[in-house]
Amino acid sequence: MDKIKRLFMAKSVKTWFALYMLAGILLALLLSLLLSSGCQRIRENIYDKYRLEYQDSYVEMQVGPYPGHVIGYYLEDFTSFFMPIERKVYNLMGFFSVGVYPICFILCIAATSIVFYKRQLQAPFAILNHAAGRIADNDLDFKIVYDKKDELGKLCASFEKMRQALRESTEEMWRQVEERKRLNAAFSHDLRTPLTVLKGQSELLRQYAPKMDPEKIGSTAGMMYRHIVRLEAYVQTMGDLQRLEDIEVARQAVTAGALCRQLRETGEAICGGCGKGFSCALMGDPNTVLQIDPAMVLQAYENLLANGARFAKGAVAVSMEERGGYLYLTVSDDGEGFTEKGLEDAAKPFYKTEGETGREHFGMGLYICKVLCEKHGGYIRLRNGGGAVVSAVFQA
Repeated sequence: MDKIKRLFMAKSVKTWFALYMLAGILLALLLSLLLSSGCQRIRENIYDKYRLEYQDSYVEMQVGPYPGHVIGYYLEDFTSFFMPIERKVYNLMGFFSVGVYPICFILCIAATSIVFYKRQLQAPFAILNHAAGRIADNDLDFKIVYDKKDELGKLCASFEKMRQALRESTEEMWRQVEERKRLNAAFSHDLRTPLTVLKGQSELLRQYAPKMDPEKIGSTAGMMYRHIVRLEAYVQTMGDLQRLEDIEVARQAVTAGALCRQLRETGEAICGGCGKGFSCALMGDPNTVLQIDPAMVLQAYENLLANGARFAKGAVAVSMEERGGYLYLTVSDDGEGFTEKGLEDAAKPFYKTEGETGREHFGMGLYICKVLCEKHGGYIRLRNGGGAVVSAVFQA
């Protein structure tokens, strides 16, 4: 039973239209024959009524050369004996016995078309019209459901894919807006301290510069210069983030072995400069071809490596693996690992660990990695495992 149901649901609209039209034509033909036969029977009943009554009547006609030579003929046409109303009915039934064919065909095809529309077209059209109205109102929190597998079913499925894509893009847009708001809030918060210092030092110089000794003036100017440099670095960082969000992924074929060699060279340079040990392991076949943007992957890797080298006690380990169409790049260190707050917030902009006073960075490394991974169709994951472990995942 289910197999028969699925077979009927899979028929195309054209097939259903042909079947409905064929059924309508057969119904029209059968109805026409029945009605025409009925009309003929009414005519025959009227005719037989008078034929039985006047069948003994005949006419006499004189034929031949001799007067009085008469021969009798039975009547074959009894319509002259019909009553006026019966004659009208008789003639009308004669007209309808022929005219019923086009009338039945027109009515049956019209009725079949209406039934075809109501059973095959009305429901999907109503679904699509309702969906279009909700999409036009920016309401994407619904689902388009139509079970049939015909052309309209495929159209509904396409509408559902479009709705899902619109919802995902809208959610991504709002996510980016919220992310930008958080970024701007963090940026404004971090700018407050250097701006306050600069304002205070400038007021100090403006009021007391003539009375201050040169050494104090030099010290104040040096402090102001350091904060100005920091502000320039902030502006540069924000510009870099804007460019990161605007770049497009330029994929190219790279073997896993070639990429691993690049990772190893970069890791030895960065970790060697910090006096930390380094190891890089490739999981899988080195001849595996990856479709990635090498520049984007390496930029994210360098940020992860710089973080790992900064917090590692003695060594940083890197592993790379292609699995299920994704490139997994994991950087781990032997440091103290993430705190609970760090696991939640380390990938947010301008994050620094508690007690970290260094001004050489702005806490943007993991956030930049997060942006790059998401641009590349992936994500970033933080965890602890004998130290901090950060996995950057890229669609490959």
